Amino acid sequence: MCGFVAILGKQKTKREIHRMALAVAMRGPDDSGEYITTDFSAIHHRLAIIGADERGYQPMQIDDIVVVFNGCIYNYQALRQQFEKDGIHFQSDCDTEILLHLYQRFGTSMFAMLHGMFAIVLWDKRNNICLIARDAFGEKPLFVCAQDGRVGFSSLLSGFEKGDWALTPNLLAVRDILLTMRVEAPRTMYQEVSQLPAGCYAIVKLGEAISIRRYHFLPDEKQTLGRSPDDVQNDVKTLIEDAFCMRMISDKPLGIFLSGGVDSSLIAGVLARQVSQPLHTFSVRFSGGLSGALDDYDESGFAQTVADYLGTNHQTLEVNANAQDSLNDLALAFDQPISNAAALPMYLISQAAKPYVDVALSGVGGDELFGGYPRYLGMAWHQRLGHIPGRNIVLACVQALGDSHSSRNMRGRLRRFLQGLNLTAGDAYLQWMRTDESQWQDMFTQAMPSSQDEAWQSNAQAYGGLEGLLQRFGVVNGAMVYDTVSYLNDDLLAMGDRMSMAHGLELRAPFLDTRLWALMSHLDTSYKLKGMPWQENLKVMLKSIATDYVPNDIIYRPKQGFMAPIKHWLRGDLSGEVEALMQSNPLGGLVRREFVREQWQRHQRGEDRSDILWGLLLMNRWMLQRGWVFKV
Repeated sequence: MCGFVAILGKQKTKREIHRMALAVAMRGPDDSGEYITTDFSAIHHRLAIIGADERGYQPMQIDDIVVVFNGCIYNYQALRQQFEKDGIHFQSDCDTEILLHLYQRFGTSMFAMLHGMFAIVLWDKRNNICLIARDAFGEKPLFVCAQDGRVGFSSLLSGFEKGDWALTPNLLAVRDILLTMRVEAPRTMYQEVSQLPAGCYAIVKLGEAISIRRYHFLPDEKQTLGRSPDDVQNDVKTLIEDAFCMRMISDKPLGIFLSGGVDSSLIAGVLARQVSQPLHTFSVRFSGGLSGALDDYDESGFAQTVADYLGTNHQTLEVNANAQDSLNDLALAFDQPISNAAALPMYLISQAAKPYVDVALSGVGGDELFGGYPRYLGMAWHQRLGHIPGRNIVLACVQALGDSHSSRNMRGRLRRFLQGLNLTAGDAYLQWMRTDESQWQDMFTQAMPSSQDEAWQSNAQAYGGLEGLLQRFGVVNGAMVYDTVSYLNDDLLAMGDRMSMAHGLELRAPFLDTRLWALMSHLDTSYKLKGMPWQENLKVMLKSIATDYVPNDIIYRPKQGFMAPIKHWLRGDLSGEVEALMQSNPLGGLVRREFVREQWQRHQRGEDRSDILWGLLLMNRWMLQRGWVFKV
């Protein structure tokens, strides 16, 4: 795992690329290397995990081909064996070198051959072209800026802030963060910078438009007719075991973030049978300064139960964090903000685990592939219940009760579900995912920008948006695929990458295997969920598989999630932050004080407005750190 910056073309000022590289240095604390010419320059900061000696230094060069790479190629050994049979001699033991040999033999066809997470920039000096690519799920980031006859590449958006690039704030991206918690690639916080969408590569030549192409496509329907449910489940189980084991490859200490939920417990259960020594597992528990952290946000007891059952070397990491300091730390760690409050526990567990391991496995992706969110049950029942009589009376009663104070907030979920019954399935799903329904003029002091012509499509747009995916896969599977190409990509994976790499820790997601995704995306929804919306009978097949590895009482407990008690902090430690925001010019004068005050008053009356309030606080801190100011 690493960070890099590169420029195709000339540097504008002396040592420009060195200044850019400072932004990504924390991603690679082990060593750094550079390749500087008048045509192409690159600096790479390395976190050495595979082939950790000096032979694996980057930028790596063979003949006239230079590559910088961030990620891990899990099948590099199998690919390497094929080349060695053909007499190719390898100079190192790391996975980076396989990229150079693949390009020499297969060109752009190489990307479909890779199992892994990656962002790649490859310079072909002989043909005077630059090739860039990003993995199928978008686990690793890659930002691009074409300006003044040159093109820049960076592992972080902030790399361009350090260089000589003209950058203009993207107000539409600010809106996206506040209302959906994320910015969806290719859009970024700056109008001049794009992010390469997942599963794509691009050919870059100076003086020509960047040609972007897709190498990974959503799977066509796979027939399971004539196969029994047991046979289908065995196929999935075999793929799970293979995918998990592939992600164990490491020359450095490796551990598992163990929440005690189904996904991370299954990872630990499968891998515990594959190793001769006890696995390292970690969970996190808030303590000390985080007043108001309630018991139902603490999963460490469940994680300990799993660890005891599997015999892992387990540590419950006590983290004593101040809410205000944590807000500042997160804003610094995010080069592009994500207002998902799960960023805080991810940041803290990564910080606490780094002294013990250099690689950690996470259960992210299990929900999107196997049906782990209650909103998927909502989609299953949306059309069935859309015409029931008296639903508005029930909705009025639920609204009168307000939100519950527990982490799961069942009353709030039921209210949003009932509100969605008056909408189409697609509109209802988007509403369930939003933090607020306010219009632009009610939120912002500036006029809404005209729609920007994005040079590249987002992954969802490439398939007709949410509506196109619902038609292609059905309402439940379509929602899950939509989450995989948008929410998972631009929220959960981006959050995990930034929070872990802020501490030089490599985070891997064993569920994110393209073979597993291809099998699950068209599978009948009975393998994923059943029951009524409030029953949360989710991940039906995955839970059945997991019972072969961990106790039933862990597998069949209610879903909790990896969260921090933000809504309680807002009524305590962070209340002063909100009050100060209302007295200032929120977000550099971009957001109306009245909007902040309305959200705060609703939260104080018992409605859970923590998502939008946390987003406002985080964005405000991020903008202050960069000096963003707007004329009011």
